[in-house]
Amino acid sequence: MAHQIYLTEGIILKKKDFGEADRLFWIYTEKFGMIMASAKGVRLEKSKLRGNLDIFTYGEYAVISSKDFWKLVDAQEIISMSLNRNSFERVNIFAKIAGLVARMIKGEERNEEMWNQLKNLFLKLFRESTSQENLKDLETKSMSGILKTLGYMEEIPASGRGLISAINRAIKESML
Repeated sequence: MAHQIYLTEGIILKKKDFGEADRLFWIYTEKFGMIMASAKGVRLEKSKLRGNLDIFTYGEYAVISSKDFWKLVDAQEIISMSLNRNSFERVNIFAKIAGLVARMIKGEERNEEMWNQLKNLFLKLFRESTSQENLKDLETKSMSGILKTLGYMEEIPASGRGLISAINRAIKESML
């Protein structure tokens, strides 16, 4: 029985090892929203996928739908976060938001607005030259935009203190 292969862009938000050499990935994709995909033997040195499947990698993924979750059959890295001493804060910001998205989104559902917000945040953090002073503001605005898109905030307050308070309230009220 032949399975259809789907190509989609996505960002790996989380990964978890299982079995001898396998790994699960939580990928927010352009076409399917949040998916959980397995990659068989990806932790082996001979794996062809190994170099393109790292956490916080923006890439194009070939997946096959299976009964319980997706199976990764190919991956092509488009942009990977760059690790250096100046990138720690950027990686930390994306890690917080990736953790929030992985926690708040259950099940698959395409959401173009969410995809655009995550992709734009990723590009601003790892592709553009956002100044260090603007990083905290970028984090706050991204977090509030994502919470609003997911329906946890009705409106986004204009003031900084009110915005942070609204974010904390939305996360607390979500009980996640």
